[in-house]
Amino acid sequence: MISKNPLDEEVLKKLFDLFFEVVGKRKNQNDFRQIINEILSETERIMTAKRIAIIYLLIKKIDYKIICDVLKVSASTVFKFRFLLKENNKTVSIISRMIKNEKVAEFLEEIILTLYGPGTPGVDWSRAKINRLKFERKKTTGI
Repeated sequence: MISKNPLDEEVLKKLFDLFFEVVGKRKNQNDFRQIINEILSETERIMTAKRIAIIYLLIKKIDYKIICDVLKVSASTVFKFRFLLKENNKTVSIISRMIKNEKVAEFLEEIILTLYGPGTPGVDWSRAKINRLKFERKKTTGI
């Protein structure tokens, strides 16, 4: 709870509508970053980004230990989001749709390649290197 005096549901809905108008509809990444940097503290920005990354990595079925290690979060945090994903399929479907966006997919693919790159225990290094080269080629040539 943020305050002892909770907001009226209608007021809260209008606040979220305004938040979406100001932040959610930015087509320019620099505008988005500037708004987020000015209205959210560094801790809030990092926390929000980590939460989105945890959900994404869970959808991709990445092991919780890897998620904890890479994002520097506790196992209980990952399990909390794993539980929420089981309870709320709407979040999964929204993020899955977002993943289809080519730019987002490319960015997230790079994260996966980092997680399973050469030198990672249990990963076929030669296969990981080939995957990395394919990704770099696709990034450079578009195919």
